Parts: sequence; C-alpha cells; structure tokens
Amino acid sequence: MRTEIKIDKCERPFCVIHTEAETPGILAAAEKIRRLDESGRATVISGWDGDFCIQLRQEDIFRIYSMDKKVYVETEKESLLLKMRLYEFERLAEECGWTDFIRISNTDIANFSKVTALDMSITGIVRVKFTDGKTAMVSRRYMAKIRDQLNMVRK
Repeated sequence: MRTEIKIDKCERPFCVIHTEAETPGILAAAEKIRRLDESGRATVISGWDGDFCIQLRQEDIFRIYSMDKKVYVETEKESLLLKMRLYEFERLAEECGWTDFIRISNTDIANFSKVTALDMSITGIVRVKFTDGKTAMVSRRYMAKIRDQLNMVRK
C-alpha cells in the first residue's frame, strides 16, 4: 500500500484513506489508525465484564464513576469494571489528549462530548444530562473547574 505524509498546519493530525472500494482490509486499517494517538500509542482503555476484556475508545465512554470502592466505565449499553482509580484515568486522559473528560464530583468524571445539557435547578443542584438520557449529579466544589474548562462566562 502506498503511503504519503503531508506536512500541513492543522490542530490535530488526521488520516484520509483513498480507496476504490470499502473492503474489510481497509476498514481494519482505518480502525487501527483510529485507535492511535499522535505519539503512535493505542488510545483505548480496557473495561471488564466478568472474564471478558472489552476495548473502549474515547467516543464509546459516557462517564467514569466509582461505587462500592470499585471504578466503572459507562457506555451506552453497559457499565464495565475499570481496573484503575479515577485519578489514574484523569492522568491517562490528559496524556492522550482526551480533553472532553471533566471531573464533576469526587466519584464521577463525565465525557462532555456526550452531554446534552447542564440542568441547573433553583435549589442549586446541577445535573449533567447525557445523550442516552441518563443523568449524573455535579458537586458544587467542581463547578468552578467545569466553568473554566467549558469556558462558561457568567453575565
């Protein structure tokens, strides 16, 4: 397969595959490229469903949360056990350039690319609404950090 690297000013590197037909081999190559970051490392994490290890990309994840001294990753269909601590996931997300992940409480990290709204009620309780209809509570302690990361300006 012929390859070509083009030096161009862009925010993040991207790959375009020119092909006559979409074949299983082309789809497999695109999937392998999609899982890499700028340094060439795989940017997937492993969630566990019993004895089964499931590879997840950033866009598969809605939130990371802890419950009963365990950490889980929530996708659209299921919650899987994550064999790392919340602070370890935060560090990994920062290293991989996953800027959409923001800590919203001591027990939750939300993927803001999957958030449809911040529901701010009169009582001061803030909820994050996800695209799948689920919600998570936001701690007041983290509101300033969320505003900063989302560039929300108070009028």
